Amino acid sequence: AHSGGCAVSPSLENLTCPVCSATLNLEQIAGRLEADRTFDRLIAVSVPLGNIVLQYLTLFTPAKQRLTNGKKLKLILQLLPDLERRAITHKGRDWPAPLPLWAAAIEQMLSARANDRLTLPMTAHTYLYSILAAQADKQEGAAEQQHEQERRTGPRPATTSAPMQVMQVAQALQPAPPLMAAAAAAAGTSPAVRKIR
Repeated sequence: AHSGGCAVSPSLENLTCPVCSATLNLEQIAGRLEADRTFDRLIAVSVPLGNIVLQYLTLFTPAKQRLTNGKKLKLILQLLPDLERRAITHKGRDWPAPLPLWAAAIEQMLSARANDRLTLPMTAHTYLYSILAAQADKQEGAAEQQHEQERRTGPRPATTSAPMQVMQVAQALQPAPPLMAAAAAAAGTSPAVRKIR
């Protein structure tokens, strides 16, 4: 045994805590480290979203049972890459999925559960991804419709502002340049006056 840590028990795979004498195997310790890393990643994505993701996990809990930590970790690890990249792949296509879209989709599922419109327990993320893809498609359609509308009507004409009008009036009131004034004066004089000059 060594001070300040867990002592190796007679079985090399088990460690015994010197404080509480609990025996843990290496698999349990590795699982705990994996859990810590997974929750750190979830928190890094977004703390509020992390909370709603944990609520989402309750949709996978069988009746009269608890969801094991191992199952929770597996479900979160399935979602994390897509949460981190803010996109999903659904039915062979990539869809943008910003965090507010995730929150709205999960809230829609939680609302469906509250209204008994959801078959539980969930077994995969397919329904969540179909909601995310439908919402992304709706947003994409709205953007395309706006683009098409702008293409048909053309760019908006520039609005005339008061400062521009004042500038145009000021330019109109400026005297003609000297060369143009001399030419205009010369055109209005008689040939005799021009000869004298």
